[in-house]
Amino acid sequence: MGSATRRGIALLSLALMMLTTHAAELRGRARVLDGDSLRIGAQEIRLHGIDAPEYRQICRHDGQPRHCGIEALRALEQMIGTTPVHCTWAQRDAYERALATCYVNGENLNARLVAAGLAVAYTRYSSRYEGEQQRARAAGLGLWATRFEMPWRWRRENAGVRERENLTR
Repeated sequence: MGSATRRGIALLSLALMMLTTHAAELRGRARVLDGDSLRIGAQEIRLHGIDAPEYRQICRHDGQPRHCGIEALRALEQMIGTTPVHCTWAQRDAYERALATCYVNGENLNARLVAAGLAVAYTRYSSRYEGEQQRARAAGLGLWATRFEMPWRWRRENAGVRERENLTR
């Protein structure tokens, strides 16, 4: 194989890598689905690098139940309000949702949710929000003021409950 052919293959490979890692953008009015998911138009978006409690997830503060999943959803709704959301993403999850970093007025919503203790850094997929989580935990903000189960564990342990609920609807 000649050097021109090798160079051509290398350039083609580079071009293909750039195409597959190219970040896409979404802008518009968002509808909040839960504490770490929203929809802009027909596109469902999962906030990348964070994990918020599930809608039905309960945390305990001073022995009293708190609906931490609902609190995360409501907080995200308030952060967005009616302001257009701008999201950037480069990949999809197993459910075809865009895994995105989203902004309102230039402020990173993913970081803001973790910094307020309303979501945790999803370190299995990204270390980007570990600093925000450390500060929220040290200050006892949001979830860190409660006894709670990590959202990914709660989902795994309650999968049968959700499946039974879906069957009865």
